[in-house]
Amino acid sequence: MRGDASRGAEWHWLWNAYVVGLCLTAMIAVFLLDHRVPGDLPLAIAALAGIVVCVLALGRRVARLPEGDWRTFVFVGVVVALWTLALWASPVSVAAVPAIYPLVFSTLSLGTALVVTTAINLIPLTLVLLTQGIRSPNVSMAIAFTLIGLVATPIIGTVIMTSMKQRRELAAVIAELAATRAESARLSREAGAAAERERLAREIHDTLAQGFTSIVALAQAVEPELDTDTAAAKQHVELIRTTARENLAEARVMVAELTPTALHGGSLRSAIQRQCDRLSDESGIAATMRVDGDLPALGMAPDVVLLRATQEAFANVRKHSQATTVAVELSAADHFVRLTVADNGIGLSESHCDGFGLRGMRARVAQVGGTMAVSPTVGGGTTVTVEVPA
Repeated sequence: MRGDASRGAEWHWLWNAYVVGLCLTAMIAVFLLDHRVPGDLPLAIAALAGIVVCVLALGRRVARLPEGDWRTFVFVGVVVALWTLALWASPVSVAAVPAIYPLVFSTLSLGTALVVTTAINLIPLTLVLLTQGIRSPNVSMAIAFTLIGLVATPIIGTVIMTSMKQRRELAAVIAELAATRAESARLSREAGAAAERERLAREIHDTLAQGFTSIVALAQAVEPELDTDTAAAKQHVELIRTTARENLAEARVMVAELTPTALHGGSLRSAIQRQCDRLSDESGIAATMRVDGDLPALGMAPDVVLLRATQEAFANVRKHSQATTVAVELSAADHFVRLTVADNGIGLSESHCDGFGLRGMRARVAQVGGTMAVSPTVGGGTTVTVEVPA
């Protein structure tokens, strides 16, 4: 019932002014012409005033009711009855008939409205014949008015109702478009929020979580060294302090702008070298790095991807590889830069599946149009290869 939902929207205050104005004009005509066309003046004026009251009190409300509602038939019936009473009291009240048509067409279905308006057009002629007879001098005029009404009313009414229906349908389409836009905006906001949550999860996993993992591992290493190797314990405590400070700095920057602190004030090469040094200091794994001399500048986004990939690869080396050496290589090729992290550990199991870290790494790489592969290292171990566009 989409059309019913907006019925009555076309009932503008000008319709009230139109109906009231015609009824008042008819009242004045009845009063001024009473000496030429005598009748029951008070009854005619009272009946026409009753139409005005009905329209002002109920017109807009009734126009909003669904088609076929019994209240619309009662409203139209009362208005037509009042006009018929006024016409019976004074034939001059026929001047108010144009005020009846919009009430009928705006409240009833087209078919019903055409039937009702046809009956309304026949009422003046019927009353003349019943009250004055067929020989009345007013018969010819009544026939002329009836014929005009029978021809003009269906055409004008159909045009008006078609226009009103089109306006209702247009209003419904506009409302649906507005609702669709609002829903699209809501879904877009939710998708953006989900993407942001995923991005933050990757950032936290690749930075803070790995830093805390290092702190835990170093703390566990310090405990047995306190009594046996004070120098090593002090070194590990210093690494704990350094890692904690870097984690704090990373958290502050993440809140501010989510740009890795490792890349602040330095190149990608130096940032990865610091990661290699840290891995060696924390775990004793020998981490080496080789960089092509003609490595092109990439920009912040690819640099972040390669740095995070290195951090994730090192985290997996610590946790799972049981490796003693790790080799990192940054090289340039046609239109891309390749990062390779290869260890000599136990390699991937046959049942291996990507965890959150590797999935996050693949997502990061894909965001900059790059590719990533995880494969066995020749001679044993695992190799992670990341390529990003240059």
